[in-house]
Amino acid sequence: MKRVRWLLFLAFGITLLSGCEKREYADIAEAIRAGAVLGENIEINGEDVSRMEVALARRILTEQQDAYFSSLQHEIRAGERNVHVSAAELGASWNLDDVLLKALCLTQYYPGANKARTFAPSLVIDERKLGEQAEHIAEALQVAPQNAYATYDAEKDRFDYTESAEGLQIDAARLADQLKIALLAERSASIEAHTISVPPEYTIEEVRADTQRIAEFSTSFRGGTYGKANRVFNIAKAAERINGITLAPGEEFDMNAVLGPRNGENGWKEATGIRDAVYVQEYGGGVCQVSTTLYNAVLMADLTVTERIHHSWPLGYIGIGRDATISTGGPNFKFRNTQEVPITIGAHTDKKKKTVTVCIYGRPLADGETIRITSKKVETLPEPETEVIIDASLAPGVQQVVREPRQGSVAVTYKEYYDADGNFLRREQVTKDKYRSIKGIIHIGPGTGSVYGDSVPSD
Repeated sequence: MKRVRWLLFLAFGITLLSGCEKREYADIAEAIRAGAVLGENIEINGEDVSRMEVALARRILTEQQDAYFSSLQHEIRAGERNVHVSAAELGASWNLDDVLLKALCLTQYYPGANKARTFAPSLVIDERKLGEQAEHIAEALQVAPQNAYATYDAEKDRFDYTESAEGLQIDAARLADQLKIALLAERSASIEAHTISVPPEYTIEEVRADTQRIAEFSTSFRGGTYGKANRVFNIAKAAERINGITLAPGEEFDMNAVLGPRNGENGWKEATGIRDAVYVQEYGGGVCQVSTTLYNAVLMADLTVTERIHHSWPLGYIGIGRDATISTGGPNFKFRNTQEVPITIGAHTDKKKKTVTVCIYGRPLADGETIRITSKKVETLPEPETEVIIDASLAPGVQQVVREPRQGSVAVTYKEYYDADGNFLRREQVTKDKYRSIKGIIHIGPGTGSVYGDSVPSD
């Protein structure tokens, strides 16, 4: 009987020395909830965790792990840019939970007090986190290509050009492989990311080609009628307002919107204008010469006119059928940029030469074509009558010309297309304008005959 008892005790001791009788915990969370305690003489990664609760041991080892992987710094370079990231941020860690579960399987008591039971955790890489970090790093290192661009100097009437620059694209998947190799080595590393050059979409040559002067048109304000100081002031002010405006492809230009209401509060001056078929003094008188000049430049640039109205009668500074009147709250001039690239308007007044000039910058017409604008009167309308009105406010024998009679006409305007060598290609009709006949009006004092007075000189 004594022998049997001794054999049973020996078997129990061998079991204690040989390891875990059974795996008590499904995972580390279950062990923590149970308040599991590690046995004697257990060392994990050089840290003595003997007789510790597994939760405490896990916290200590995790802090050790985080400090270690945070100390492993990796520099990733691409061109002139670089990013620094730690191994911890890249998803490197140890399999601490697995090691702790194995340690919990050991017997609680270990006779060899001077000989620790040791564990060395293994490196674990979170592939998903590594991939995400590689994507973020690639995004931070990549350089977008810079397109060339032009800036219009409105004062100097020229473009300043900025060169394009190539971009860099980072292969994130390849970078993830490079980072993984560095993590497996468990040491800090300097990595040159694989890059792909990305060319710009718009080069300086293309920008220069798309900012050519494709149309230029001038009108003169010489003479006593067109060159009066207030009128010239309004012309210069209107030209300055439209100077430097850039329209994107498909964008519409609105002359009245750009100029704003013409009144004294907005700095406009009173000058001769046409209203209700008579000459009047009004704020902004003269701006129609700018809209007319712009209209002709737009036609020469082959852009699409969306709104345009001619004056009550032909004007002296432009050929018949080629004028464009505007008025605050009334007629307007609009056109649309039908090019595939932006266009820019340049407008300048030369007070010495007494001219206003409008240029359109953009992409030249195909095959070097150019456009000339021509017009001609094709019909003269019947001569109008003059209405005589008795005006009791006038003294007998006094007469007042309220409105001159004007004989109307019909005019046709054409675009004439020429090739790069100046050879005529085709002609297209732009407009057919009817300047209606305008009945004259005279007021006379009672008791006088219907004798007409002198006409007001035409502008």
